[in-house]
Amino acid sequence: MNKMVLRDFLKQSMIASVYVVLVYVFQFASFGLIQFRIAEVLMILVFFDKKSIIGLTVGCFIANLVGGAIIIDVIFGTMATTIAGFLMWYTRKVPLFAMVWPAIINGVIIGLILTYGYHLGPLYITMPSVFIGEFVVLYVLGVPIYYSLKDNQDFLEFFKN
Repeated sequence: MNKMVLRDFLKQSMIASVYVVLVYVFQFASFGLIQFRIAEVLMILVFFDKKSIIGLTVGCFIANLVGGAIIIDVIFGTMATTIAGFLMWYTRKVPLFAMVWPAIINGVIIGLILTYGYHLGPLYITMPSVFIGEFVVLYVLGVPIYYSLKDNQDFLEFFKN
């Protein structure tokens, strides 16, 4: 196996693993109508390496699968993470704007799943609920972490190809 391929595989495996662990440790806040999925703070890694979308997608899939989510949530919840990751990548030049994508995408997709898959309430409750939780995680936790990492040479070296 090529050294670079192995390095990428290990990096994405680490991201996926950390995502799953964070969902597990904060399981009480990662699922349900009111959710603050702390693992979503890892979405900021997309700003440093587009390939992070792979690790985030795999991590979300595994976390939803082992977390007991219904199959539609496993599939479309994971897809929401992937879509949000690509939108963040394409708008990465304005990080404070780009960080809103996961809140919007998850608000819509997970809101629909919570309403029609889990029957947890009407869309006017589920969509804003998910949006707010995601927004808080990314802006309260994600913004300071992003700004502390963006100039950290050791961290940037880790993500260098």
